Amino acid sequence: MEHREYFNKLADKWDEICFHDPAKLKAIVKMAGISEGQKVLDVGTGTGVMLPFIHELVGEKGEIAAIDIAEKMLEVAKQKYHFDNIRFILGDIATTLLPENYYDLIMCYSVFPHFKDKPGIVALMARLLKPKGRLVIAHSQSREAINSLHAKLDVVRKDQLPEAATIEEYMKQAQLVPVLTEDNHEMFVVIGQKE
Repeated sequence: MEHREYFNKLADKWDEICFHDPAKLKAIVKMAGISEGQKVLDVGTGTGVMLPFIHELVGEKGEIAAIDIAEKMLEVAKQKYHFDNIRFILGDIATTLLPENYYDLIMCYSVFPHFKDKPGIVALMARLLKPKGRLVIAHSQSREAINSLHAKLDVVRKDQLPEAATIEEYMKQAQLVPVLTEDNHEMFVVIGQKE
């Protein structure tokens, strides 16, 4: 089974089986430094867990693009959120044509372990950011918790979250400056800013 099929199969019950602490999600968007009127790309949006938190900060003048490979996940997200300034995109970030030097912020919440070519995807996302734009790679659980959970699940067994220092290195290679890292038993956040 491929990732798309796996996530499509779980889409209808995803919000019941995966708990995302709203307080932690608020903390992540605060760390990200999202502000009113910004253009944000939510990569691997899934059922749209991060969308209300991003929307609250960008406001009506902002712009949100939410991309995911699983159409059933997007269907759930669309049913939940009807903001006028959200555009849902069915596709893979690695192959979907998106505007370069366009986004103020790219959010990768709870998705980074699933990318096969992690340094390549960081470099690609860096190109989509405006100068001073930020890439946020985040989980509302610890790295250990994410990796041990994935290890028990067949399809995503090999989808592991690298150490923060490794991700910082990917960012540096892509001309992003690591500006914030939070790696503890509560959450995992690495933020890089385009020079």
